[in-house]
Amino acid sequence: MLPLHINVADRQVLIIGGGKIAYRRLLLFLEEGANISVISPEINKDIEDLYQKRQISWQQKKVELSDLQHAFIIVAATNDPAINEWVAANVNEFQLVNVASNMTKGNFIVPKSVKKGRLSISVSTNGASPRRAKEICEQLSSQFDEEYIKELDRLYELRQQNKATKK
Repeated sequence: MLPLHINVADRQVLIIGGGKIAYRRLLLFLEEGANISVISPEINKDIEDLYQKRQISWQQKKVELSDLQHAFIIVAATNDPAINEWVAANVNEFQLVNVASNMTKGNFIVPKSVKKGRLSISVSTNGASPRRAKEICEQLSSQFDEEYIKELDRLYELRQQNKATKK
């Protein structure tokens, strides 16, 4: 798989499922400004809190084919692998789908990521060991202190100034 960073701000993300894995994936997209819809007959307390605060929308039902049509990214994270695989089989060729129960059924995976200022570190073991990916990511990110992060901000500002003067 090719690692990419995708701007999901204001893009439609559909989360199918209401448990802890759905919640973890949902948070990643929420932090990046995506418009998130959840479809699940039941949701956990954390997802319900986000719904009550109007940070996400929720449809209390089982997923239907028509639900998949308008999403840019779909995360199938139910506790039923058959439903997750059905979702993956029914998306269109232009949609990105992540299947939490079987990474080979989707067309993207969610790596472990850490953000510090402008620095983003993402690590994937391509499904071999999410726990190990988390360990590696934490080890890598611990190497960069606040001074380093401030230096990246300074370099970013210089780059923006250079771009402005070239126009």
